[in-house]
Amino acid sequence: MEPILSMNHIYYSYHDKNGETPVIDDLSFSIEPGSFTAIVGPSGCGKSTILSLLCGLIKPESGSISIKHDSSDKTSRMGYMLQKDNLFEWRSIYKNVLLGLEINNRKSPENIAYVNRLLEQYDLAEFKSSRPSQLSGGMRQRAALIRTLALKPDILLLDEPFSALDYQTRLEVREDICNILHREKKTVILVTHDIPEAVAMTDRVLVLTNRPAKLLKVIDIKAKDTLSSEKYINEIREALE
Repeated sequence: MEPILSMNHIYYSYHDKNGETPVIDDLSFSIEPGSFTAIVGPSGCGKSTILSLLCGLIKPESGSISIKHDSSDKTSRMGYMLQKDNLFEWRSIYKNVLLGLEINNRKSPENIAYVNRLLEQYDLAEFKSSRPSQLSGGMRQRAALIRTLALKPDILLLDEPFSALDYQTRLEVREDICNILHREKKTVILVTHDIPEAVAMTDRVLVLTNRPAKLLKVIDIKAKDTLSSEKYINEIREALE
């Protein structure tokens, strides 16, 4: 199957008055359509920088990024969900989830109908007129995801999307979001520091080295039962030691 996305020999560094700090060095990987991939690695190794490179916020100093897309704007097929939900308190939930469509001038009847279907399907329709502060943390994350899905991205980038939630809510929302993404048949890249989360949610885990990040190991998650999950978790932890 032809990859929907690939990074080829990427090099990127930070520059300041003290000189150059390499962040990513000769990093290559590819992502297949419809796959769910996690990126894990030591804190500060450059995981979020990879997402910034993929969505075009920054450019690599060498190497190339290939994205299969239908338009001249490669970022138009990319959705980005951050650690915080970034819902605006002065807007209702409905106006919050429509915000991306407004900004991109894409509030067509078809897209509005799609948003309404998502709100109905994922139990937020009755909260359309509510303010974000009136919703639980899990419901806010669902609203943030629907806002991202409203633009119909082919590839969804998730940057520690559950880190602000308490443990129990995190487990519930993780399963909820995972089911939504599989149902909507999206290609997903998840950055997380939580190894059990990576194993539970995804089909494949990319393990990175310390900064400057290189690809240390690729682990395909072929089973989700308890024994298999423990084996994958231990394999990732051993690779990171």
